[in-house]
Amino acid sequence: MSNTLQLLKQSAQTHPNQIAVIDEAGELSYSALLKQTELLQQQLQNCGVTSGMGIGVMGKNSREFIIAMLAVMGCDAVAIPISHQLKASELDDLLNDTRAHAVIDDQAGILLPNLDSTSIMIADIRLRFSRTKHYLQPTIIPLQDAAFIRYTSGTTGASKGVVLTHQRILQRVDVALKALKISANDKILWVLPMAFHFLVSILVYIKAGATLIICREILADTIINTANQYQATLLYAAPMHFRLLAFNQLNLSMPTLKHAISTSAAIDPNIAETFQSRYQIPLIQAYGIIEAGIPILDTLENNDHRTVGFPVDGFEARLFNTKKQAITAIDQPGDLAIRGSGMFNAYLKPWQLSEQLTVNGWFFTGDIAKYLADGKIMICGRKKSMINIVGNKVFPEQVEAVLNRHPDIVDSYVYGGAHPIFGEIVCADVIINNETTANKEQLLQFCRNHLSSYKVPQKLQIVEQLPTTRSGKIKRN
Repeated sequence: MSNTLQLLKQSAQTHPNQIAVIDEAGELSYSALLKQTELLQQQLQNCGVTSGMGIGVMGKNSREFIIAMLAVMGCDAVAIPISHQLKASELDDLLNDTRAHAVIDDQAGILLPNLDSTSIMIADIRLRFSRTKHYLQPTIIPLQDAAFIRYTSGTTGASKGVVLTHQRILQRVDVALKALKISANDKILWVLPMAFHFLVSILVYIKAGATLIICREILADTIINTANQYQATLLYAAPMHFRLLAFNQLNLSMPTLKHAISTSAAIDPNIAETFQSRYQIPLIQAYGIIEAGIPILDTLENNDHRTVGFPVDGFEARLFNTKKQAITAIDQPGDLAIRGSGMFNAYLKPWQLSEQLTVNGWFFTGDIAKYLADGKIMICGRKKSMINIVGNKVFPEQVEAVLNRHPDIVDSYVYGGAHPIFGEIVCADVIINNETTANKEQLLQFCRNHLSSYKVPQKLQIVEQLPTTRSGKIKRN
């Protein structure tokens, strides 16, 4: 197997009548999914798409997005997933940065002005193929077998284009499938944006022959009703979704769910425990990173909501101090580094191979973590976002977790502010419930009751929105 499209071909051969996708358009079997993908692949080739070209795939969560991603990679072109929520200037920047030759989209996002566009029909699906100003230029990257570029979240700096080949993608899928233990009997309820989570999650489900249930919106009631309507067995979601579910006012259950996995950011243990207690569904954390896939995952047995668990089979994880010496002590924070199968090949701009970015094969993630007594790994926060107050280290994520427990706080963003004496102080922006009567002093007193004095925000302001990245994570400056 050399092309990622082979994952779908194998499942269509093994499970032709198994339902692959359920979305607003209904059910689609694996054989039908393959047929529509190959039809689009042929039409893309008729439009001139060939090996080495960069093709953006833009759209909402749908069968169309899956079909387009696989069809592009089936042409041996490089698939570039793009969120349909981008503004015109953001899309223009991305296309110029990648020098993408064309974009195929479902027209759910912005219109692409001044481009040579062609309509493509696949069954009842209408897509748009638009050539960019880079269409006649050479291949976009100097790497044979390149298949995929996705930008990092850019939570603490400039977003980087992560490049993978078909070979690395297939390695990553094998590792993740073994770790997640997905089978053809599973029905995964999908609520995350595909533009940021297609690889490795969607491909794992396809290789397993599982059913992907695409939830049309992320309201708690809709998630619950969709899970029950289609008898979902796994919910793979972000902390935001579990918070909505944990504190949903309706007395509803999801009896067919066997377990749930939280990813994309650390989950507040209070939210995880509330969700697990309310729905009687085991919830574990997965440490996902686009450079590696899912290298660390907690276990269903003795799951600990504070941690992301142990390295999965095929990966190693290690903590290092500032001198790049390995840390073995319990509760001693260090730089988290990983190495294993399916690591990324390169960063796009500036072009750097993974071999140039690793130390003895170790990739430093930018996260600070520590070992707990049982050997599990606990993520403390991002290294670049750490606040230093006269030598005392504060991780914004820890303060945010406390703030978000307050019943009147909808969401929060904690960051460091310059101070002439202390160097830095803790600052916090919070979004509060419109119906609350809570004031700043009450919120600060809540912090004083739950945080060490140096972690309590010295400056707190109530705002209407927080800075976020394209993937919805807090953007930390």
